[in-house]
Amino acid sequence: MTIPFVAVVDDDEPLCSSLVDLMRSVGYRAEAFTSAETLLTSAGRFTLDCIIADVHMPGMGGLDLIRELQQQGIATPVILITALPDKYLDDEAVSRGALCLLRKPFETSSLLDCIERSLVR
Repeated sequence: MTIPFVAVVDDDEPLCSSLVDLMRSVGYRAEAFTSAETLLTSAGRFTLDCIIADVHMPGMGGLDLIRELQQQGIATPVILITALPDKYLDDEAVSRGALCLLRKPFETSSLLDCIERSLVR
């Protein structure tokens, strides 16, 4: 059985690090990326089972990351996280192909539920 590999993409380094620690504590492999661009340039090195990405980051945000992954034919499920209360963001995230959209601060159980759903797809 292969251990799922989760990428965490967030420009907030302490949050990114804590999410990687959380992923590892529940038995997943995980790696932190401080930008979507860094993830994309590294994508050929490994196969990801799930991506957690912040919606708003300098450069490419989570929504743009989904679009770029789709253009490259990469079907890895993406869970978006955000601190913004934009009520239209939910619909946009779903229409772009995000598996989940979680608002910070979110419950750990909500994130883990989204990841579990991504792994059974």
